[in-house]
Amino acid sequence: MSVKLEAALLLALAGVSPAMAQADDPAHAASTQYRAARHLGLPGESVKVTPATWNGAHWVFADYLTGKPGEEERQLVMLDEHMRRPPIRVTTGEQEGGVPDILAIGFANADRDKAKELIVILGWQIRHYDVSGTLYDVRILDDWQPGQRALAPVKAAERLFQHYECDCGRRDGPDQIAKVKTIAAVKQVLIRAGYR
Repeated sequence: MSVKLEAALLLALAGVSPAMAQADDPAHAASTQYRAARHLGLPGESVKVTPATWNGAHWVFADYLTGKPGEEERQLVMLDEHMRRPPIRVTTGEQEGGVPDILAIGFANADRDKAKELIVILGWQIRHYDVSGTLYDVRILDDWQPGQRALAPVKAAERLFQHYECDCGRRDGPDQIAKVKTIAAVKQVLIRAGYR
């Protein structure tokens, strides 16, 4: 039996699709990063990618910086797994004394339809004389529909979260602890609000 056939058989027995197995493979991830960067017209090392399956479709979430030095913003776009369509705008991580990182991407129901919405958690590292830590922001975006060029925020669900929540230590005064800084915590808030 060939190695490829044996690997495919093992994946099938384990219930893992080849596409998802490839997403966990470092060589495939590097290839995906290179293809995403090429599709976006950017150098390979400037793009970070997160392959994911969302509502049954395979996507590649790609983030990269735009803007002049000191004024950069983080762009997050969505590419189909074969990178045949134009990028779909997801969100922009604006400048807040620094450029945010995409800390997490996940999916949960955040409205009344069957499709899951996209959850994006952004984080800014804060380093000032009197305060330091991480500033968090939760963005919830409605499921993609064919023909859309940009995802739309789910405003009602986003209002459940404090905008720019800080997990910070203070020089003078009490520390702040962010309550929602993981996908699991976001899902718990959505469930308590009645979204299942």
